[in-house]
Amino acid sequence: MTTKDSGCGILPNFESEEFSRWWNEGEERDEQRRQQEAEEAQREADLQRLYDAIDANLSPHLKAELAAENETARVTPKQKADFADFRATCTKWGMPYLPATPQAVALFLAEGDADTVLRRCKSISVIHRAVGESDPCEDVLVRAIVRQARNECSQERKSSQEQKTKVINSDQKAG
Repeated sequence: MTTKDSGCGILPNFESEEFSRWWNEGEERDEQRRQQEAEEAQREADLQRLYDAIDANLSPHLKAELAAENETARVTPKQKADFADFRATCTKWGMPYLPATPQAVALFLAEGDADTVLRRCKSISVIHRAVGESDPCEDVLVRAIVRQARNECSQERKSSQEQKTKVINSDQKAG
């Protein structure tokens, strides 16, 4: 690009053909970018209208099913409290909590008894799905911890039932 001395330093020669071409190319690029952004916004608006039409056509036929889905998707106060505990623990460990890594979830769940593990896992899962994040509880490591907790719950119930049966049998023999 040619320059000329204006007395204040070296400035481009605004009257040169080279400067005009450079300026015009920049303007054309900016206009193309604006046009592409407008086209993309229009595509997104068109898709959103399509999605809205699909929702409007399907929703009346799925009232009961949608109500059930919405009910399971609601975040309860206990789930919020469980997730607040998870968030605090992850912050203390310097790990992300949203989205959480399966390893962070596994460490957190390993700190509780079987019933607590199951409840906390569901809370973490519900919060992640509610905000549109992938569910870290679907990871094999977390599922293994949950399976172990379920097995412990099952064994505890079986043991409790056996004890009740023994008490009932001993009461019958005594009476």
